[in-house]
Amino acid sequence: MTLRRATDLLPGRLYSRRGLREQGMHPRVLASDEIATPVAGYCSRADAPAPLVRVALLVQTVLVPGSVISHATAAELLGLPLPLELTRAGGAPLHCTILRTAEDTGGGRRRTRQSLVVHAATALPSSRLRGLAITPPLEVLRQIVSKLSHDDLVACLDSLAARRHGAAVHVPLPLILPDVGRLRGPGSVAVRRAATDARAEVWSPMETRTRLLLRRHGFPEPTPNLRVREEATGRTFVIGLAYPAAKVAVEYDSEEHRLNRRQWQKDLHKNEVLHQLGWSVVRLSVADLLDPADAIARLTAAGARNDL
Repeated sequence: MTLRRATDLLPGRLYSRRGLREQGMHPRVLASDEIATPVAGYCSRADAPAPLVRVALLVQTVLVPGSVISHATAAELLGLPLPLELTRAGGAPLHCTILRTAEDTGGGRRRTRQSLVVHAATALPSSRLRGLAITPPLEVLRQIVSKLSHDDLVACLDSLAARRHGAAVHVPLPLILPDVGRLRGPGSVAVRRAATDARAEVWSPMETRTRLLLRRHGFPEPTPNLRVREEATGRTFVIGLAYPAAKVAVEYDSEEHRLNRRQWQKDLHKNEVLHQLGWSVVRLSVADLLDPADAIARLTAAGARNDL
Protein backbone atom coordinates (compact mmCIF):
# COMPACT_ATOMS: atom_id res chain seq x y z
CA MET A 1 0.00 0.00 0.00
CA THR A 2 1.32 3.43 -0.97
CA LEU A 3 1.47 5.89 1.91
CA ARG A 4 1.22 9.41 0.52
CA ARG A 5 -1.35 11.15 2.73
CA ALA A 6 -1.65 11.37 6.49
CA THR A 7 -4.95 9.49 6.30
CA ASP A 8 -3.13 6.56 4.65
CA LEU A 9 -1.38 5.88 7.96
CA LEU A 10 -2.96 3.42 10.37
CA PRO A 11 -4.33 4.97 13.59
CA GLY A 12 -2.03 4.55 16.58
CA ARG A 13 0.91 3.27 14.52
CA LEU A 14 4.45 4.63 14.44
CA TYR A 15 6.26 5.09 11.14
CA SER A 16 9.84 5.90 10.23
CA ARG A 17 9.91 9.33 8.59
CA ARG A 18 12.67 8.11 6.30
CA GLY A 19 10.59 5.10 5.30
CA LEU A 20 7.61 7.30 4.47
CA ARG A 21 9.75 9.56 2.31
CA GLU A 22 11.04 6.51 0.46
CA GLN A 23 7.45 5.43 -0.16
CA GLY A 24 6.67 8.76 -1.74
CA MET A 25 5.17 10.86 1.06
CA HIS A 26 5.87 14.50 0.28
CA PRO A 27 7.99 16.47 2.79
CA ARG A 28 5.13 18.98 2.94
CA VAL A 29 2.83 16.30 4.35
CA LEU A 30 5.46 15.18 6.85
CA ALA A 31 5.91 18.78 8.00
CA SER A 32 2.17 19.48 8.24
CA ASP A 33 0.06 19.54 11.39
CA GLU A 34 -1.56 16.30 10.20
CA ILE A 35 1.58 14.46 11.29
CA ALA A 36 2.77 14.11 14.89
CA THR A 37 6.43 13.47 15.75
CA PRO A 38 6.58 11.95 19.25
CA VAL A 39 10.30 11.22 18.93
CA ALA A 40 12.91 12.24 16.38
CA GLY A 41 12.80 10.17 13.19
CA TYR A 42 9.36 8.67 13.81
CA CYS A 43 5.83 9.91 13.33
CA SER A 44 2.16 9.02 13.45
CA ARG A 45 -1.17 10.52 12.51
CA ALA A 46 -1.86 13.64 14.56
CA ASP A 47 -5.57 12.81 14.83
CA ALA A 48 -4.84 9.26 16.02
CA PRO A 49 -1.35 9.36 17.57
CA ALA A 50 0.62 6.37 18.75
CA PRO A 51 -0.01 5.69 22.46
CA LEU A 52 2.77 6.46 24.90
CA VAL A 53 3.43 2.79 25.61
CA ARG A 54 4.17 2.17 21.92
CA VAL A 55 6.51 5.16 21.70
CA ALA A 56 8.28 4.04 24.88
CA LEU A 57 8.72 0.54 23.44
CA LEU A 58 10.35 2.06 20.35
CA VAL A 59 12.75 4.00 22.58
CA GLN A 60 13.63 0.91 24.58
CA THR A 61 14.08 -1.52 21.71
CA VAL A 62 15.25 0.61 18.76
CA LEU A 63 16.53 4.05 19.75
CA VAL A 64 18.22 3.23 23.08
CA PRO A 65 18.33 -0.58 23.35
CA GLY A 66 18.64 -1.87 26.89
CA SER A 67 17.40 1.34 28.46
CA VAL A 68 14.81 1.55 31.22
CA ILE A 69 11.89 3.96 30.82
CA SER A 70 12.22 6.42 33.69
CA HIS A 71 11.42 9.80 35.22
CA ALA A 72 8.19 11.52 34.09
CA THR A 73 7.61 9.06 31.22
CA ALA A 74 7.53 6.14 33.65
CA ALA A 75 5.31 8.16 36.00
CA GLU A 76 2.81 8.81 33.20
CA LEU A 77 2.80 5.14 32.15
CA LEU A 78 2.15 4.25 35.79
CA GLY A 79 -0.94 6.48 35.69
CA LEU A 80 0.29 8.82 38.42
CA PRO A 81 -1.49 12.20 38.69
CA LEU A 82 1.14 14.55 37.26
CA PRO A 83 1.16 18.28 36.54
CA LEU A 84 0.34 18.81 32.85
CA GLU A 85 3.83 20.06 32.02
CA LEU A 86 5.32 16.66 32.94
CA THR A 87 3.04 14.75 30.56
CA ARG A 88 3.15 13.98 26.87
CA ALA A 89 0.07 16.16 26.34
CA GLY A 90 1.91 19.02 28.01
CA GLY A 91 4.88 18.71 25.67
CA ALA A 92 7.26 16.88 28.01
CA PRO A 93 10.09 14.88 26.40
CA LEU A 94 10.47 11.14 26.79
CA HIS A 95 12.89 9.89 29.44
CA CYS A 96 14.93 6.71 29.69
CA THR A 97 17.97 5.66 31.72
CA ILE A 98 21.04 3.58 30.83
CA LEU A 99 23.95 2.31 32.89
CA ARG A 100 26.73 4.83 33.30
CA THR A 101 30.06 3.76 31.84
CA ALA A 102 33.58 4.74 32.84
CA GLU A 103 33.71 7.10 29.86
CA ASP A 104 30.64 9.09 30.92
CA THR A 105 31.51 12.60 32.07
CA GLY A 106 28.11 14.25 31.86
CA GLY A 107 26.85 13.32 35.31
CA GLY A 108 23.34 11.92 35.42
CA ARG A 109 22.28 13.11 31.98
CA ARG A 110 24.15 11.56 29.08
CA ARG A 111 22.46 13.11 26.06
CA THR A 112 19.40 15.15 25.32
CA ARG A 113 17.28 15.72 22.25
CA GLN A 114 14.20 17.90 22.04
CA SER A 115 11.94 14.85 22.35
CA LEU A 116 14.14 12.37 24.25
CA VAL A 117 16.34 12.68 27.33
CA VAL A 118 18.73 9.81 28.06
CA HIS A 119 19.94 9.66 31.66
CA ALA A 120 22.87 7.63 32.95
CA ALA A 121 22.99 5.97 36.37
CA THR A 122 25.29 3.62 38.26
CA ALA A 123 22.39 1.24 38.97
CA LEU A 124 19.40 0.37 36.84
CA PRO A 125 16.52 -1.00 38.94
CA SER A 126 13.47 -1.92 36.90
CA SER A 127 10.06 -3.53 37.00
CA ARG A 128 7.77 -4.70 34.20
CA LEU A 129 4.70 -2.87 32.97
CA ARG A 130 2.84 -3.63 29.72
CA GLY A 131 5.90 -5.22 28.15
CA LEU A 132 8.24 -2.41 29.18
CA ALA A 133 11.13 -2.27 31.62
CA ILE A 134 10.42 0.81 33.73
CA THR A 135 11.88 2.33 36.87
CA PRO A 136 10.00 1.16 40.02
CA PRO A 137 7.31 3.61 41.20
CA LEU A 138 8.95 5.00 44.34
CA GLU A 139 12.28 5.47 42.57
CA VAL A 140 10.39 7.29 39.79
CA LEU A 141 9.05 9.76 42.35
CA ARG A 142 12.55 10.33 43.67
CA GLN A 143 13.74 11.00 40.10
CA ILE A 144 11.13 13.71 39.45
CA VAL A 145 10.85 15.14 42.97
CA SER A 146 12.27 18.52 41.96
CA LYS A 147 9.29 18.97 39.60
CA LEU A 148 6.64 18.13 42.21
CA SER A 149 5.27 19.94 45.24
CA HIS A 150 4.71 18.11 48.52
CA ASP A 151 1.00 17.80 47.71
CA ASP A 152 1.82 16.45 44.23
CA LEU A 153 4.00 13.77 45.81
CA VAL A 154 1.33 12.80 48.34
CA ALA A 155 -1.27 12.58 45.55
CA CYS A 156 1.02 10.21 43.62
CA LEU A 157 1.59 8.04 46.70
CA ASP A 158 -2.15 7.99 47.46
CA SER A 159 -2.72 6.86 43.88
CA LEU A 160 -0.27 3.99 44.28
CA ALA A 161 -1.89 2.96 47.57
CA ALA A 162 -5.45 2.94 46.15
CA ARG A 163 -6.94 -0.34 44.99
CA ARG A 164 -9.66 1.50 43.03
CA HIS A 165 -9.31 4.49 40.70
CA GLY A 166 -5.59 4.60 41.38
CA ALA A 167 -2.34 4.03 39.51
CA ALA A 168 -1.71 1.20 37.06
CA VAL A 169 0.32 -0.51 39.80
CA HIS A 170 -1.00 -1.01 43.32
CA VAL A 171 1.52 -0.67 46.14
CA PRO A 172 -0.14 -1.19 49.55
CA LEU A 173 0.56 1.60 52.02
CA PRO A 174 2.18 -0.81 54.54
CA LEU A 175 4.77 -1.57 51.83
CA ILE A 176 5.26 2.04 50.75
CA LEU A 177 6.31 3.23 54.20
CA PRO A 178 9.29 0.87 54.65
CA ASP A 179 10.24 1.00 50.95
CA VAL A 180 10.68 4.78 50.93
CA GLY A 181 13.07 4.36 53.84
CA ARG A 182 15.38 2.44 51.51
CA LEU A 183 15.51 5.16 48.86
CA ARG A 184 18.89 6.77 48.35
CA GLY A 185 19.96 9.85 46.45
CA PRO A 186 18.60 13.37 45.88
CA GLY A 187 14.89 13.63 46.61
CA SER A 188 14.73 10.66 48.98
CA VAL A 189 13.97 12.82 52.02
CA ALA A 190 11.11 14.60 50.24
CA VAL A 191 9.52 11.30 49.19
CA ARG A 192 9.83 9.94 52.74
CA ARG A 193 8.23 13.10 54.12
CA ALA A 194 5.35 12.80 51.65
CA ALA A 195 4.84 9.13 52.56
CA THR A 196 3.97 10.11 56.14
CA ASP A 197 1.00 12.05 54.72
CA ALA A 198 -0.12 9.31 52.30
CA ARG A 199 -3.32 7.37 52.97
CA ALA A 200 -4.85 4.21 51.55
CA GLU A 201 -8.01 4.12 49.43
CA VAL A 202 -8.05 7.74 48.28
CA TRP A 203 -9.65 7.77 44.85
CA SER A 204 -8.66 11.11 43.37
CA PRO A 205 -5.78 13.59 43.62
CA MET A 206 -8.21 16.39 44.48
CA GLU A 207 -9.41 14.39 47.48
CA THR A 208 -5.76 14.22 48.52
CA ARG A 209 -5.36 17.99 48.17
CA THR A 210 -8.59 18.62 50.06
CA ARG A 211 -7.51 16.33 52.92
CA LEU A 212 -4.12 18.04 53.18
CA LEU A 213 -5.81 21.45 53.16
CA LEU A 214 -8.10 20.42 56.01
CA ARG A 215 -5.21 19.13 58.09
CA ARG A 216 -3.22 22.32 57.57
CA HIS A 217 -6.17 24.32 58.87
CA GLY A 218 -6.41 22.29 62.05
CA PHE A 219 -9.25 19.91 61.18
CA PRO A 220 -9.11 16.27 62.33
CA GLU A 221 -8.13 13.56 59.86
CA PRO A 222 -11.18 12.84 57.66
CA THR A 223 -12.23 9.31 56.69
CA PRO A 224 -11.83 8.76 52.92
CA ASN A 225 -14.60 7.15 50.88
CA LEU A 226 -16.97 6.29 53.71
CA ARG A 227 -19.93 4.17 52.62
CA VAL A 228 -23.43 5.20 53.70
CA ARG A 229 -26.51 3.03 53.06
CA GLU A 230 -29.93 4.36 52.15
CA GLU A 231 -32.44 2.23 54.06
CA ALA A 232 -35.37 2.85 51.70
CA THR A 233 -33.62 1.47 48.60
CA GLY A 234 -30.65 -0.43 49.99
CA ARG A 235 -28.35 1.64 47.79
CA THR A 236 -24.89 2.53 49.04
CA PHE A 237 -23.36 5.95 48.55
CA VAL A 238 -19.73 6.94 49.07
CA ILE A 239 -18.72 10.15 50.85
CA GLY A 240 -15.41 11.45 49.48
CA LEU A 241 -14.15 12.73 52.85
CA ALA A 242 -16.21 12.22 55.97
CA TYR A 243 -16.30 13.27 59.60
CA PRO A 244 -18.61 10.50 60.88
CA ALA A 245 -18.87 11.61 64.52
CA ALA A 246 -19.81 15.15 63.51
CA LYS A 247 -21.83 13.88 60.51
CA VAL A 248 -20.11 16.27 58.11
CA ALA A 249 -19.55 15.17 54.51
CA VAL A 250 -16.92 16.95 52.42
CA GLU A 251 -17.39 16.46 48.69
CA TYR A 252 -15.03 17.75 46.02
CA ASP A 253 -16.85 18.61 42.78
CA SER A 254 -14.69 18.30 39.67
CA GLU A 255 -15.69 19.38 36.16
CA GLU A 256 -16.96 15.82 35.66
CA HIS A 257 -19.53 16.35 38.42
CA ARG A 258 -20.77 19.50 36.69
CA LEU A 259 -20.75 18.33 33.06
CA ASN A 260 -21.83 14.70 33.43
CA ARG A 261 -25.61 14.74 33.85
CA ARG A 262 -25.74 11.24 35.28
CA GLN A 263 -23.10 12.09 37.87
CA TRP A 264 -24.90 15.34 38.70
CA GLN A 265 -28.18 13.48 39.30
CA LYS A 266 -26.39 10.91 41.44
CA ASP A 267 -24.86 13.72 43.51
CA LEU A 268 -28.30 15.27 44.03
CA HIS A 269 -29.68 11.95 45.25
CA LYS A 270 -26.70 11.44 47.57
CA ASN A 271 -27.17 14.93 49.02
CA GLU A 272 -30.83 14.17 49.72
CA VAL A 273 -29.99 10.85 51.40
CA LEU A 274 -27.27 12.40 53.55
CA HIS A 275 -29.53 15.24 54.68
CA GLN A 276 -32.24 12.72 55.60
CA LEU A 277 -29.66 10.85 57.69
CA GLY A 278 -28.71 14.03 59.52
CA TRP A 279 -25.48 14.83 57.70
CA SER A 280 -24.26 18.30 56.73
CA VAL A 281 -22.80 18.35 53.22
CA VAL A 282 -20.06 20.84 52.29
CA ARG A 283 -19.24 20.83 48.58
CA LEU A 284 -15.90 22.22 47.43
CA SER A 285 -14.49 23.12 44.02
CA VAL A 286 -11.06 24.02 42.71
CA ALA A 287 -11.77 27.66 43.60
CA ASP A 288 -12.04 26.65 47.27
CA LEU A 289 -8.62 25.01 47.16
CA LEU A 290 -7.08 28.14 45.65
CA ASP A 291 -8.79 30.47 48.14
CA PRO A 292 -10.02 28.33 51.05
CA ALA A 293 -11.21 30.99 53.52
CA ASP A 294 -14.94 30.57 52.80
CA ALA A 295 -14.69 26.77 52.69
CA ILE A 296 -12.91 26.69 56.05
CA ALA A 297 -15.63 28.90 57.54
CA ARG A 298 -18.39 26.65 56.17
CA LEU A 299 -16.71 23.51 57.49
CA THR A 300 -16.19 25.09 60.90
CA ALA A 301 -19.83 26.16 61.04
CA ALA A 302 -20.90 22.62 60.09
CA GLY A 303 -18.99 21.25 63.08
CA ALA A 304 -16.18 19.39 61.30
CA ARG A 305 -13.66 20.48 63.93
CA ASN A 306 -15.68 18.56 66.53
CA ASP A 307 -15.15 15.13 64.93
CA LEU A 308 -13.39 13.44 67.83
